[in-house]
Amino acid sequence: MSPEWTSSHEMMNDNYMPPNHIPGLDRGRRLHGKRAANEGVNALLLTLLLTTMAQSQQPETISTGTLSLQQVLAAVRRDNPEALAARRRWEASRARIVQSATPAQPRLGVEGMYAASLSRAVTEPEEKTVTITQELPFPTVLHLRHGLAAKDAAMLEQSYRAKLLEVGARARTAYAMLFLAGKGISIYDESIGIMRRFSRVAESKISAGRGAQSDALKAQVELTRMLNMRVTMEQEVETSGAMLNALLGREARAALGVPQEPAPAAALLDGDALEAAAVSDRPELREALLAAERAEGSLSLARSEYLPELMFQGRRRSDPMRGKTYDAMVGLSFPLWFWKPAAMVREARAERDMAQAEASAARLSTQAELRAARSRARTAQRLLEAYRTTLLPQAEESLKVAESAYQSDRAGFLDLLDAERSLLAFRLEYYQTMAEYETRLAELQRIVGREL
Repeated sequence: MSPEWTSSHEMMNDNYMPPNHIPGLDRGRRLHGKRAANEGVNALLLTLLLTTMAQSQQPETISTGTLSLQQVLAAVRRDNPEALAARRRWEASRARIVQSATPAQPRLGVEGMYAASLSRAVTEPEEKTVTITQELPFPTVLHLRHGLAAKDAAMLEQSYRAKLLEVGARARTAYAMLFLAGKGISIYDESIGIMRRFSRVAESKISAGRGAQSDALKAQVELTRMLNMRVTMEQEVETSGAMLNALLGREARAALGVPQEPAPAAALLDGDALEAAAVSDRPELREALLAAERAEGSLSLARSEYLPELMFQGRRRSDPMRGKTYDAMVGLSFPLWFWKPAAMVREARAERDMAQAEASAARLSTQAELRAARSRARTAQRLLEAYRTTLLPQAEESLKVAESAYQSDRAGFLDLLDAERSLLAFRLEYYQTMAEYETRLAELQRIVGREL
């Protein structure tokens, strides 16, 4: 009986062994199969565990829940279209470095000669020549071109870093304005509730014969004014949200979470430390310095135009009389029209001087911008502290005193209204100053070239 047709009765026998059965090898196969199955299960469990951990570590979406400034800045660095375009431009320039240092392609030529017709010149020429030609610039020229391409890539890298700082500063400002508008709505809602309470107090005093009808009218006018201002704040929320979404690379009407209050203002570094950081880290300044170095390399490349270009050629001939013969040739270009490289040197020298002047101007401009930005940031920081520690507590206490005095007929409704308006104005100004500080801090970080 052949192995393919072993009966089922024989297979059910406990002593049955399939053909070519080797007990030790079969046991090893079973153990190997179990081990492979266990490894597969373990790999599956590890994959599920890593996936769960990765999902748990993913940042909260910016479309729902609370929205933090750090979430916004991280999303802008990752998704902003302008930053992505600058990065791709930098990556493209890096790919050009190898191209610039690579010589031209060699040329292969095949020539058929001394044939009776054009068709026979292709198929049956009397003499056949195969030529390989390679043209090369002077060796130092390739080195200089490589250096210029590397400088171009380094400059575009600094341009990319500058774009990241720019869009980050704009995102910080847009986030601050969105937070300000949302906080303004909350403040107006609280003030509207306070004014409605004052209106009820005024109406109760009128009913008791202790107040004037004008008090209730003044309360209604003030309430209407607050409702109108709240509508304006809703418009600001929509505008700021659209600006922030554009920076995030999202549609203007995409939903955003509720922005959290920015972190308390930290102490700024002293002027010397900020200036040292700006000189070493500001991308625009580093780009200007790299441009000056590149201009120096361009001058060296222009001077290399006086050097000859090289040409190497190898040729193999086949003819009936001499058989196969070989030729070799080396050629040099002769810079006869010397006024052209001379003009190129003059142009490159002028561009080098221009680049050096621009680098000096960028350094001086950085120092001036840094001093002005630090002064504006410190002013906003001081005002923020004054509002938090002095003005707001005093305005809140003044409103409590005015309300108590009005209820006991020791003050008029105008005094109460004036105290409420002062508190409303101070609260709005406090958050406006907070947004101003975030804007100035973003400007300062852009000039310094890094987070502070």
